[in-house]
Amino acid sequence: MLTGGLPAATMDAIAARAGASKATIYKWWPSRAAVALDGFLDRVAGTLAIPPAMSAPQALTWQIDALIQIFRDTTAGPLMRALVAAAQADPDIAQALRDQWLGPRRAVSLEILRSGVRRGEIRSGLDEEAIMDQLFAPVYHRLFFGHAPMSDDLAAIMVAQLMAGIALLLGAYLAISGLVRLS
Repeated sequence: MLTGGLPAATMDAIAARAGASKATIYKWWPSRAAVALDGFLDRVAGTLAIPPAMSAPQALTWQIDALIQIFRDTTAGPLMRALVAAAQADPDIAQALRDQWLGPRRAVSLEILRSGVRRGEIRSGLDEEAIMDQLFAPVYHRLFFGHAPMSDDLAAIMVAQLMAGIALLLGAYLAISGLVRLS
């Protein structure tokens, strides 16, 4: 499916590769982009689990780093670019990306942020939606525009810079992140 990208994934090609009729493919998926989205979601299934006992900064760094690895180190990056392009003309794909890709990831991030507030790592009363946008937008920006690499330390840099602004106390953040020890 990925050979030649989404433009090469015609319904005829998909049906031939699946060993099914084109009518059968259309029975389950309305478009080739819908097939690609299902394949993409299947490929990245299981990438939402956060290891237990992490601080909010650690969990956010882990989550962003996992996203970077998916986009940078697998065929999922080019496929995501193609799906977002297809979503511009197909409202069903756009809605499916929001519901099946962004929604679950943002729910995990929201719980991380709220846990961080409960543990005193993050100030309360902040715009959680904006925080999530601030954390993840640079990854998508680099994926879509390719202006800078998605380096191994990008997640840690982004979380450290954002946490400096949202941490309950900067000293508490520095201690949580392991950058300094509080006596």
